[in-house]
Amino acid sequence: MDIKPEDIAACKPDCAAGPAIEAKGETVGVNKSKMELRSLVPLAILAGIFIGMGALFMTYVKADQSLPFAASSILGGLVFSLGLICVVIAGAELFTGNMLMTMAALSKKISWGSLAKNWVLVWVFNLVGSLVLVGVIFGCGVMAVKAGDNTIGNQMVAIASGKINLDAGQIFFRGIMCNLLVCIAVYMGFAGRTVIDKIFTCIFPVMAFVAMGFEHCVANMFFLPMGILAAGQGFGASVDPALLANVTLGGAAYNIGLATLGNIVGGAIFVGLLYWWAYHKKEA
Repeated sequence: MDIKPEDIAACKPDCAAGPAIEAKGETVGVNKSKMELRSLVPLAILAGIFIGMGALFMTYVKADQSLPFAASSILGGLVFSLGLICVVIAGAELFTGNMLMTMAALSKKISWGSLAKNWVLVWVFNLVGSLVLVGVIFGCGVMAVKAGDNTIGNQMVAIASGKINLDAGQIFFRGIMCNLLVCIAVYMGFAGRTVIDKIFTCIFPVMAFVAMGFEHCVANMFFLPMGILAAGQGFGASVDPALLANVTLGGAAYNIGLATLGNIVGGAIFVGLLYWWAYHKKEA
């Protein structure tokens, strides 16, 4: 069997160079803007479910309060990366990752209107997927499961309370930092040539944003409703009643709204715009 030089080149394990990664980002943005609703809707729902599964996995780790702070934070971030790995490898439409569509819009390969339409639809159906998972997990009855010296339900309330009771500026800036890391993970994945490449690029940025307590709007679409439900079931006795009072739908909307704005800035500007500026080549 004859092997062509281009076949050998295509199998090289090295990653793509900077300009090629940016060009891939533009191509991905164009393809996303052309996606039909019959594909976009289920893929966005799946992304909400995948990120929620990572969030639940992290909750199990964080509920074990016998773990030292650093170990709990790092291990929690590691298992949370399950969500983005599923999005990147299996394929799903994640609002925060789609901030990179900015590169295609800046290159005038897609309109800003089509970008905004994609963002709105994906955000809405990420929320749908997250809420579907919330209902399923509630039905599983895992809130009373003990992890170390804490229950999952108590940890759900503690996570929700901690997020909702942040100052508005803190949520916004934590949203920026979160999606800078998430989008850099997705962007680096464009450079990979194998499944392992793409998995590896997801792990450390996601581990970092979780360990440092940054705010991801889609993850919070799972965390906060779960915390509200858990509080309604009588969990969260260790949470200050004054803080617990804010664990409501209004509190969830407050956090998710601000986190969304921060995520847009972190992903679209700090990653999409800056890499486009650095590497975009104008058409001849």
